[in-house]
Amino acid sequence: MSQGRIWTFAFLFHVVVGAAAAAPEHGVGVRSMTASAPVRGEPIELTVWYPTDAKGPAEIVGGSKVFKGTPALRNAPVFKGQYPVIVLAHGGFRAAPHHEGWIASSLAARGYIVGVTRPPALGPKDAKSAVQELWLRPADLSAALTALESDPVISPRIMPGKAAAVGFFLGGTSALALAGARLDPNSYGRSCDRHEAGLDCAWFVRGGVDLKRIGAADLGRSHRDERIKAVIAVDPELSTSFSPESLAGIGIPVDIINLGSPGTIAPALEVSGLKVHIPDSRYGAIPDATSFSAFNPCTPDGPALLREEGDDDAICRDGGTRPREEIHREIAGRITDALHQSLSAWP
Repeated sequence: MSQGRIWTFAFLFHVVVGAAAAAPEHGVGVRSMTASAPVRGEPIELTVWYPTDAKGPAEIVGGSKVFKGTPALRNAPVFKGQYPVIVLAHGGFRAAPHHEGWIASSLAARGYIVGVTRPPALGPKDAKSAVQELWLRPADLSAALTALESDPVISPRIMPGKAAAVGFFLGGTSALALAGARLDPNSYGRSCDRHEAGLDCAWFVRGGVDLKRIGAADLGRSHRDERIKAVIAVDPELSTSFSPESLAGIGIPVDIINLGSPGTIAPALEVSGLKVHIPDSRYGAIPDATSFSAFNPCTPDGPALLREEGDDDAICRDGGTRPREEIHREIAGRITDALHQSLSAWP
């Protein structure tokens, strides 16, 4: 392809995707799939969100008495055309399912096909088996992309060469792994001894998990997926446990977003330092957000229900005066802007 045609293609992609990012214009469809996950050794659940022009009653995905769900049209046809594809992972080891609906729906409405992986649920007694998720979850994302590219319904609607990974928390760690970031086993082994101790360290202690004894070959393996052309990581965990050499070798655009402002971000999630190590990277923060802003909005009765159960209702609160829905619009806008800027650079 000539240089002139490359720039023409990039310009047209800029116009089409930029218009979608600026003004959501599609309805949102959702369907469920299973994906073969050879590294895990068993199939994984995959939820696909996508643009549609279908009409009809929407299903509320992921709603509960505490959290609002996300409306979508179950098994609606994909709107004509082709779209970039995103593999999305949300949450840490023990995150509840369906909290990604708001961002998956927002991306689908802006002209993206979004595949969301569903890792197995981990309970209080599963700490010893949880660590292997550090190398299983990036493999799940690659398996999800393979499944989407092979699906007879979704595959024809995927824009070739326009795949990206988006992740929150441990999902952000997994997304960075697809860009080429590798965990350093020695650094990870000390991660619970440092100031920025990981969010699950107390759980590991209760479960008798010694991070210094985790297999180095598994922890340090590369998960680079050459199909992934851009990564957006929101509050990724374990950022100080990556090998600096692997971060320096990342050759695709990476956007890193922190939810909060300096002094309010948990040390384990403060990731501004990644920009120094990743060559083509951008860093930004949303000052009046908190890590809880990454989850679905609470129902009007949600805070009271949590308190009745003896739980903290902080998960229903953000860091400023804006409602969570407005913060979600900003997060989604930043992610779509980053995707547009990064993917439009690839012919």
